[in-house]
Amino acid sequence: MVNISKVDSRGSYRIVLSPNCSISWRELVLFYLFTCLVAIAVGLFFTLQGMWMVLPFSGLEMLALGTGLYLTSRKVYRKEVITLDPDRTRIEKGVQRVAQSWEFKTPWVRIIDEPRDGRNSRRRLAIGVHGAAVEVGSFLANSEKDALAFQLKDCIIRV
Repeated sequence: MVNISKVDSRGSYRIVLSPNCSISWRELVLFYLFTCLVAIAVGLFFTLQGMWMVLPFSGLEMLALGTGLYLTSRKVYRKEVITLDPDRTRIEKGVQRVAQSWEFKTPWVRIIDEPRDGRNSRRRLAIGVHGAAVEVGSFLANSEKDALAFQLKDCIIRV
Protein backbone atom coordinates (compact mmCIF):
# COMPACT_ATOMS: atom_id res chain seq x y z
CA MET A 1 0.00 0.00 0.00
CA VAL A 2 1.30 3.43 -0.95
CA ASN A 3 0.20 6.58 0.89
CA ILE A 4 1.49 9.99 -0.25
CA SER A 5 0.91 13.20 1.65
CA LYS A 6 2.19 16.75 1.37
CA VAL A 7 3.92 17.69 4.62
CA ASP A 8 4.24 21.47 4.46
CA SER A 9 4.05 24.48 2.16
CA ARG A 10 7.75 24.20 1.17
CA GLY A 11 6.87 21.30 -1.08
CA SER A 12 7.90 18.43 1.16
CA TYR A 13 6.30 15.03 0.63
CA ARG A 14 6.02 11.95 2.81
CA ILE A 15 5.44 8.56 1.20
CA VAL A 16 4.54 5.67 3.50
CA LEU A 17 4.86 2.14 2.10
CA SER A 18 3.41 -0.89 3.87
CA PRO A 19 2.43 -4.42 2.81
CA ASN A 20 -1.23 -5.23 2.29
CA CYS A 21 -2.75 -6.62 5.48
CA SER A 22 -6.00 -8.55 5.32
CA ILE A 23 -6.50 -8.94 9.09
CA SER A 24 -5.92 -6.60 12.02
CA TRP A 25 -3.86 -7.59 15.05
CA ARG A 26 -6.97 -7.77 17.24
CA GLU A 27 -8.77 -10.05 14.78
CA LEU A 28 -5.68 -12.25 14.52
CA VAL A 29 -5.52 -12.68 18.31
CA LEU A 30 -9.24 -13.49 18.46
CA PHE A 31 -8.80 -16.09 15.69
CA TYR A 32 -5.88 -17.64 17.57
CA LEU A 33 -7.78 -17.76 20.89
CA PHE A 34 -10.83 -19.35 19.22
CA THR A 35 -8.61 -21.94 17.53
CA CYS A 36 -6.93 -22.71 20.87
CA LEU A 37 -10.30 -23.18 22.58
CA VAL A 38 -11.44 -25.61 19.88
CA ALA A 39 -8.14 -27.54 20.03
CA ILE A 40 -8.28 -27.80 23.84
CA ALA A 41 -11.93 -28.94 23.71
CA VAL A 42 -11.08 -31.66 21.17
CA GLY A 43 -7.99 -32.64 23.18
CA LEU A 44 -9.99 -32.89 26.42
CA PHE A 45 -12.68 -34.95 24.71
CA PHE A 46 -10.14 -37.50 23.51
CA THR A 47 -8.34 -37.44 26.87
CA LEU A 48 -11.59 -38.37 28.61
CA GLN A 49 -11.96 -41.24 26.11
CA GLY A 50 -8.61 -42.61 27.26
CA MET A 51 -6.44 -41.23 24.43
CA TRP A 52 -4.39 -38.90 26.65
CA MET A 53 -1.61 -38.25 24.08
CA VAL A 54 -3.95 -36.12 21.94
CA LEU A 55 -3.95 -33.21 24.45
CA PRO A 56 -0.16 -32.56 24.57
CA PHE A 57 0.11 -32.74 20.78
CA SER A 58 -2.85 -30.40 20.46
CA GLY A 59 -0.97 -27.95 22.70
CA LEU A 60 2.15 -28.29 20.54
CA GLU A 61 0.06 -27.60 17.44
CA MET A 62 -1.30 -24.43 18.98
CA LEU A 63 2.19 -23.32 20.01
CA ALA A 64 3.43 -23.83 16.43
CA LEU A 65 0.40 -22.00 15.02
CA GLY A 66 0.89 -19.07 17.41
CA THR A 67 4.58 -18.81 16.53
CA GLY A 68 3.81 -18.86 12.82
CA LEU A 69 1.07 -16.26 13.11
CA TYR A 70 3.30 -13.96 15.17
CA LEU A 71 6.27 -14.18 12.79
CA THR A 72 4.05 -13.61 9.77
CA SER A 73 2.29 -10.64 11.33
CA ARG A 74 5.62 -9.02 12.20
CA LYS A 75 6.49 -8.95 8.50
CA VAL A 76 3.10 -7.49 7.61
CA TYR A 77 3.45 -4.54 10.01
CA ARG A 78 6.77 -3.25 8.65
CA LYS A 79 6.83 0.20 7.08
CA GLU A 80 9.06 2.24 4.82
CA VAL A 81 8.81 6.03 5.02
CA ILE A 82 10.32 8.22 2.29
CA THR A 83 10.50 11.92 3.11
CA LEU A 84 11.31 14.27 0.23
CA ASP A 85 12.07 17.93 0.81
CA PRO A 86 14.11 20.45 -1.23
CA ASP A 87 17.33 19.79 0.71
CA ARG A 88 17.37 16.09 1.54
CA THR A 89 15.65 12.79 0.95
CA ARG A 90 15.33 10.42 3.90
CA ILE A 91 14.39 6.74 3.75
CA GLU A 92 13.44 4.96 6.99
CA LYS A 93 12.57 1.28 7.38
CA GLY A 94 11.36 -0.67 10.41
CA VAL A 95 8.60 -2.32 12.41
CA GLN A 96 7.03 -0.05 15.10
CA ARG A 97 10.23 2.04 15.14
CA VAL A 98 12.99 3.03 12.74
CA ALA A 99 15.49 0.18 12.35
CA GLN A 100 17.41 1.54 9.33
CA SER A 101 17.75 5.04 7.95
CA TRP A 102 19.43 6.58 4.89
CA GLU A 103 19.73 10.21 3.85
CA PHE A 104 20.62 11.69 0.44
CA LYS A 105 20.75 15.22 -0.98
CA THR A 106 17.60 15.68 -3.04
CA PRO A 107 19.14 17.50 -6.03
CA TRP A 108 21.36 14.45 -6.67
CA VAL A 109 18.76 11.75 -6.06
CA ARG A 110 17.65 9.53 -8.91
CA ILE A 111 15.10 6.75 -9.19
CA ILE A 112 16.55 3.40 -10.26
CA ASP A 113 13.83 1.40 -11.97
CA GLU A 114 15.03 -2.01 -13.15
CA PRO A 115 12.30 -3.68 -15.20
CA ARG A 116 11.48 -7.32 -14.75
CA ASP A 117 13.18 -9.91 -16.95
CA GLY A 118 10.36 -12.39 -17.31
CA ARG A 119 6.61 -12.35 -16.94
CA ASN A 120 6.56 -13.52 -13.30
CA SER A 121 9.74 -11.89 -12.00
CA ARG A 122 9.76 -9.04 -9.49
CA ARG A 123 11.06 -5.69 -10.56
CA ARG A 124 13.48 -3.65 -8.47
CA LEU A 125 12.79 -0.04 -7.51
CA ALA A 126 15.47 1.93 -5.69
CA ILE A 127 16.41 5.47 -4.70
CA GLY A 128 20.07 6.30 -5.01
CA VAL A 129 22.88 8.74 -5.56
CA HIS A 130 26.44 8.21 -6.88
CA GLY A 131 26.39 4.41 -6.85
CA ALA A 132 24.72 4.05 -3.44
CA ALA A 133 21.11 2.92 -3.67
CA VAL A 134 18.37 1.73 -1.32
CA GLU A 135 15.65 -0.59 -2.58
CA VAL A 136 12.16 0.57 -1.66
CA GLY A 137 8.86 -1.28 -1.73
CA SER A 138 10.30 -4.77 -2.05
CA PHE A 139 6.97 -6.14 -0.75
CA LEU A 140 4.84 -4.27 -3.31
CA ALA A 141 3.32 -5.86 -6.39
CA ASN A 142 4.75 -4.85 -9.78
CA SER A 143 1.67 -2.73 -10.57
CA GLU A 144 2.12 -0.85 -7.28
CA LYS A 145 5.80 -0.34 -8.08
CA ASP A 146 4.81 1.18 -11.45
CA ALA A 147 2.60 3.71 -9.69
CA LEU A 148 5.23 4.36 -6.99
CA ALA A 149 7.98 4.99 -9.57
CA PHE A 150 5.78 7.50 -11.38
CA GLN A 151 4.79 9.25 -8.14
CA LEU A 152 8.39 9.37 -6.86
CA LYS A 153 9.59 10.96 -10.12
CA ASP A 154 6.73 13.45 -9.95
CA CYS A 155 7.47 14.36 -6.32
CA ILE A 156 11.21 14.81 -7.00
CA ILE A 157 10.44 17.14 -9.92
CA ARG A 158 8.06 19.21 -7.76
CA VAL A 159 10.55 19.47 -4.89
